[in-house]
Amino acid sequence: MKQRLVMLALAAGCIVLAVAGALVYLGQDRKAPEITVEDTEISYTEGGDYEELLEGVTAEDNIDGDLTDQVFVDKIIQTGEDTGIVYYGVMDKHHNVGTARRTITYHLSEDGDEAVTEQTEEAEGEEEEVAGQEQAVQTEPKEEETLQPDGARPALALTSTETTIAVGTAFDPMSVVKDAVDDVDTKDSLYQRISANGTYDTNVPGTYTIQYFVTDSSGNTSDPQNFTLKVQ
Repeated sequence: MKQRLVMLALAAGCIVLAVAGALVYLGQDRKAPEITVEDTEISYTEGGDYEELLEGVTAEDNIDGDLTDQVFVDKIIQTGEDTGIVYYGVMDKHHNVGTARRTITYHLSEDGDEAVTEQTEEAEGEEEEVAGQEQAVQTEPKEEETLQPDGARPALALTSTETTIAVGTAFDPMSVVKDAVDDVDTKDSLYQRISANGTYDTNVPGTYTIQYFVTDSSGNTSDPQNFTLKVQ
């Protein structure tokens, strides 16, 4: 009789623990904030202030409330002679990331055009030097174990921590992404959700920092990875 009572008590305890665990899991914030972009015409000149790109952009989170002041411009991609797409992002306190995008009128700056012309003329007189610089000098990270997700959070790895390119050389941000993994999402799905946050100009010498992270379909984000792009 006593043994039966003990077994019943243990079974009841397991049920209570299972219910408590389920309540904790369901109580976690897994919903990404929503970004709303007004259907307004935006004209942007390369190198201009990002504030004008945030016009008519708001963000709301189911728990944190209004996050409009935390919306950032993730990247701007020129898609045509005078058109481009600006990508927005916002993160709540539980690291859930919301994204949105908007098509804009995109103009190259006059200074940028002049700089490209001057750099082209210099390059013509230094072909051998430029040819040597076009090969990226990469600092390889130490060899690591197979990339694994951090519990429910995805993980992202880069091929290197920095690279050096010649002025005027094209740079593809995705070229330095080594791998991305998640406990649920496939690699193809994750690669569509990789963000490269930062600005750079391959026509202007300088050192630029680009921050990478990936978001899974549940809104969980990986630890950010900083990458240094040197243009010489």
